[in-house]
Amino acid sequence: MTERRKARRYEVYLPVQVCVSRYKSTNFHTAQLRDVSRTGIFFHSDVDIAPGTGVELTFALPTERDRGASVLVRASAKAIRVVAVDGEITPVYAIAAAIDRIDFVRPMVSSAA
Repeated sequence: MTERRKARRYEVYLPVQVCVSRYKSTNFHTAQLRDVSRTGIFFHSDVDIAPGTGVELTFALPTERDRGASVLVRASAKAIRVVAVDGEITPVYAIAAAIDRIDFVRPMVSSAA
């Protein structure tokens, strides 16, 4: 099987805040980021998101240079593939989304030593 991805993926395990706007109500929840590239993102969520749904994602990526610092990332994306993860006690969904826009907001410094 040949690689079809357009951009290199980086494996990360970080919390990600997901905002889904359905109809007139906005729904926020926390999910688990699994990997990210400049064109796509993959995360696990306990909320079933229908393919084609727009999502706003916010997460902090650690920087390599400054110990304890991170960059806040905001991405607008569209769910393209949603699969239920087998073997979980509560429902978990693996969601692949195509990124429409990605912004690096501001550096953040961790207060943890």
